Amino acid sequence: MANGSRRFQPGDRIAIREVLRGKVWTVRPVTVVEDTDEHLVSYLAPGTLVDYPVDVEHGERCFSMWLSGEWDLHKKEFLPPGMLRIAPHGQPFEVFATVLEEGGVASWYVNFQEPLRRGPHGFDTMDETLDLIVAADFSSWNRRDEDELEMAVAMGVYDQADALRLYDTCAMVEESLTRGVVPWDRSWHAWTPPVAQ
Repeated sequence: MANGSRRFQPGDRIAIREVLRGKVWTVRPVTVVEDTDEHLVSYLAPGTLVDYPVDVEHGERCFSMWLSGEWDLHKKEFLPPGMLRIAPHGQPFEVFATVLEEGGVASWYVNFQEPLRRGPHGFDTMDETLDLIVAADFSSWNRRDEDELEMAVAMGVYDQADALRLYDTCAMVEESLTRGVVPWDRSWHAWTPPVAQ
């Protein structure tokens, strides 16, 4: 593989950045757990310092920043519990699994976003507002931030085609779960985070 597309090794420290129109929105340093043809699995440990927009809030303020391109980043501590991130390659979502200190996934959070783009120091993506919260045992799920997606369309962040694409992707995941087919590797359900050094 070329340098910009080399596979990362377990234990490598990389960055997953959200980038909007060429400007960095967030930077989250993570540790690679597994990087295969199927997926990237990484771990965001409690206490990690992430680069995050100053004074950002969900909704109108966030979307106004996105539209203007005006924001500054500062360091913000990622609070417990830790997060296992499962990103099926080429898919327009990443699964954020909240993991307990003693091991096991407390819930699955499907974050709809641009597919990860591999680079020499990690991966770039960008959040796309809509989310799906899935119970640890896959028995139930519910959408989150549909109201924010509607606001984003009204403000001109997305157009109707974008919104339809996001709803279709969410419906595809829901339909798959209804059939009992989890569209990511469910074997991580019992994963235990490494002991903090």
